[in-house]
Amino acid sequence: MSVTAGEALAAVKSRLSSGISITLYWHGDDPPRLPDEPSKFAYLVFNNEGSRLVSFGGGAGSNRYRNRATLEAYVFSPPTGADGMKPVMDDAETIAARLRSFRNATISCYSADVIPVGPGATIAPPGFSNEVNNYLCAIAEVQIEFDQIG
Repeated sequence: MSVTAGEALAAVKSRLSSGISITLYWHGDDPPRLPDEPSKFAYLVFNNEGSRLVSFGGGAGSNRYRNRATLEAYVFSPPTGADGMKPVMDDAETIAARLRSFRNATISCYSADVIPVGPGATIAPPGFSNEVNNYLCAIAEVQIEFDQIG
């Protein structure tokens, strides 16, 4: 089956549309408006890192190309005190767990790791312009593959 990058993104969005208790904002959608009272949220960026030829299909237009993509979910949470980074890392793990080893007819997800970052002021996700100085951050990073025929 041939899959476009847009279809791969739609599959990821569909998979994360349930089972996640925090608000998800996607790169390219309307910019998030952070509430006056800080609350947990995630900002997700889908990066198609390009393709490589993996098989010849009997002529021009029939070859299979494997695309590798990364989903980066920047998870933000207000500091909760004594627990430090644990709550924001737990929220990032929720996203990673939904995609870890997930496979359907569109995409295959492999590694899904949680990376603690610390104070939000130390990062700048692509396309994100809000101040997150008062938040802690962890990233759920997921490796995704999908195939195109062409």
